[in-house]
Amino acid sequence: MTARVLVIDDEPMIRWSIAQTLHAAGHEVTLCETAAEGIAAFRDIHPEVVLVDVRLPDANGATIIQAIQEESDRHTAVIVMTAFEDDCSAETAKRLGAFDYIRKPFDFDGLEVVVQKALQSRLSA
Repeated sequence: MTARVLVIDDEPMIRWSIAQTLHAAGHEVTLCETAAEGIAAFRDIHPEVVLVDVRLPDANGATIIQAIQEESDRHTAVIVMTAFEDDCSAETAKRLGAFDYIRKPFDFDGLEVVVQKALQSRLSA
């Protein structure tokens, strides 16, 4: 199952690596460096899945999760990424409506599995 995936992360190599992984799996991937760019892209492309870093230069992950959930009527699966446990806990992310929470560095093969599970959960909701 392919999807439109939005990646919001300020680290260029993380964005590139995620894009390579998800393109190889057949997904359309849009990359953004800031929360502002990400929210604008979200409104333009209406992705099925959003991968968002919780620590961005212009916003925190909780703010972005809430904005996406409000605009998508909870039809978009949000996967939170972080290298910092104290920024946004898994419990907080899920309470705000995130589908899943993954810690950096992560296994890129496992990333595709998480994206597929997110897509399947959207279909069964």
